[in-house]
Amino acid sequence: MLRSTPQTESPSTESSIRPFIVRSMGVSHVFVAIALFACGDDRAREAASVSDSSRAESVNEPRPAAVEQEEPKQWTLREVAKRLTEGGLVVTDSGRTSVRHAFLAVEGRHMRVSGSDLQIFIYPDPRSRKSDSDRIDTARVAPADATLDWGAIPHLIASGNLIAIHLTPNERLAERVRLILEAWHAER
Repeated sequence: MLRSTPQTESPSTESSIRPFIVRSMGVSHVFVAIALFACGDDRAREAASVSDSSRAESVNEPRPAAVEQEEPKQWTLREVAKRLTEGGLVVTDSGRTSVRHAFLAVEGRHMRVSGSDLQIFIYPDPRSRKSDSDRIDTARVAPADATLDWGAIPHLIASGNLIAIHLTPNERLAERVRLILEAWHAER
């Protein structure tokens, strides 16, 4: 009777197969690693090119315009203070005190600008302002039939819907204030 016995490989055969299997597994792992690296490199290049093209597209795409705050079309007390400050002048006590003159139809506000007094009168529109400013002698800053003691040299500024009376002996400061307040409406 023949007995079937499990056959095992002889040590010499086993040792000759094992390096082949290890070598073949090593080679296959190397091929897999190369394939993954190559694919990964292609994907990285593709991702980089997509990223570059999307960056280029985003630069070329029209962007929504920055929302700008619309500038007021007429003078406000806040706009006067803003313009003077932007012009490099120091504005304090910005309009908390009211000022009244019999020859002007509207009540004004007192401001301190770089150490000087500035009286601001804001009218509903330029036409209303013009009817008052046309009656004022610009040299004396008073109606033709009146004499006023201002306490300092008065300077009249008429711009848009605004009349400003600047009281200062400093001619350079008076000129700066006048240029700032007149320039805004000259742009329009």
